Amino acid sequence: MSMSSHRLERLRAGLERLAADAALISQPESRRYLSGYTGKDLPPRDPAGYLLVSRGQAYLLTDGRTAEMARAEAPDYEVVVYPNAAVALEAVADLARRLDVRRLAFENIHLPYAFWKHLGQLLDGRAELVEADELVDQLRIAKDPQELRALEASVAVLDDCFAHLCQAVLRPGVTERQVAWEVEAYLKRRGSEPSFDSIIASGPNSAIPHAPLTERELRPGEPLKIDIGARVDGYCSDMTRTVCLGEPPARLRELHALVLEAQETTEREVRAGQTGKEADGIARAIIARAGYGQAFPHGTGHGIGLEVHEPPWLSQSRGFHVLGPGMVFSVEPGVYLPGWGGVRIEDLVVLEADRARVLSRSPKSLELDGKGQ
Repeated sequence: MSMSSHRLERLRAGLERLAADAALISQPESRRYLSGYTGKDLPPRDPAGYLLVSRGQAYLLTDGRTAEMARAEAPDYEVVVYPNAAVALEAVADLARRLDVRRLAFENIHLPYAFWKHLGQLLDGRAELVEADELVDQLRIAKDPQELRALEASVAVLDDCFAHLCQAVLRPGVTERQVAWEVEAYLKRRGSEPSFDSIIASGPNSAIPHAPLTERELRPGEPLKIDIGARVDGYCSDMTRTVCLGEPPARLRELHALVLEAQETTEREVRAGQTGKEADGIARAIIARAGYGQAFPHGTGHGIGLEVHEPPWLSQSRGFHVLGPGMVFSVEPGVYLPGWGGVRIEDLVVLEADRARVLSRSPKSLELDGKGQ
């Protein structure tokens, strides 16, 4: 049985629970997960295609630009070619009518409102649109061995990239934007690509958790937050290190040690069976006891795979998922002081039966030694 056939079986079991006749898959990552098709959308108006999966059949609908690729990448699907993106939903509605679909589940986290409304009009009461909620997310949340291999390769190239930065790039006078360019160039030379826009934030800029790039030059004695990611075979990595060029001031040493304690304690203590909220609480309690609770404004972590941010969430607000083996997520507490700077340290881990195995290998020391730390 092919990988996509196995995933289709699991999807169809979910359709039974929803009492739905078919599922319309629009999110590119879900589409790729279920079929292997790697077509890329030009959002929001030009999707690269849809999957329509019924109890017994599986279709991939796309236009002529990607039809040949679809047939090669998704052999378990019958490819339906429509003329252009403007009539894609007409093709979906026509196929649903031919399959006598009465309840069509859709990805409510992704399908734009205008598309949903138009599809409803095209179905004209012959089929009810049913919200799929986390139907596909629950299939994707635990990674299989093939996915883990891709994730580990993505982490490995990112570790190499960070070592390259430490050895050859991070010097006083280099700008944040230049560092980000070096990240992209290195990853592309290795046959990879960034999984998101690099966050290179120095000095006071590091107080912004997702700081935009600037032309600010790196300076000695300041926090330098480096949050970078790579993508290999569609799977993403994500890592943050906070370093200092030259001698770190006492306050930076203190905050770095605090965040590192919170981060590594969470990695040691997170377990299958905890909720994401409980796991988040491990790091949050340590930072709060030190008096910096209000300076930690985001969750401790997020799931990662085909998307940089996906379930489960290690968060007080979204941490309702029960953590289980095979889930891959970040552990990334931080402390941010406006006007001064911030510290964040992030690894990716895979949850196993009795512990979390850390995937990221890059050193977490604050001081650079010129040898990749």
